[in-house]
Amino acid sequence: MFNSFVLNYLARLRVATHVTTAIVERLPVPGRDDPSPAIRRIAALARVLSKREDREALALLNATAAHLYRFSIDEFRHVLATFPLVPIEERDAALRMFVSV
Repeated sequence: MFNSFVLNYLARLRVATHVTTAIVERLPVPGRDDPSPAIRRIAALARVLSKREDREALALLNATAAHLYRFSIDEFRHVLATFPLVPIEERDAALRMFVSV
């Protein structure tokens, strides 16, 4: 979750200059004991991404996180626009995946 666009965006809303442990502790992060299909999917995708680069898995992880937080397409589009240093292709892939899942 911490590498998702959504959680990164939510952290940056609370940050002045540094991400402190207090900020991290206040972030709305689902727990490992959450049995929802979205959490299981994110965990499986994180395992894949820990072993190899996979653009499709990354896009699906970001789309799933946005759905988990109940973002609308416009809200997710706004979040993606706040990452100008991330290649547009990566952001577009996440948005396409958001629409398709």
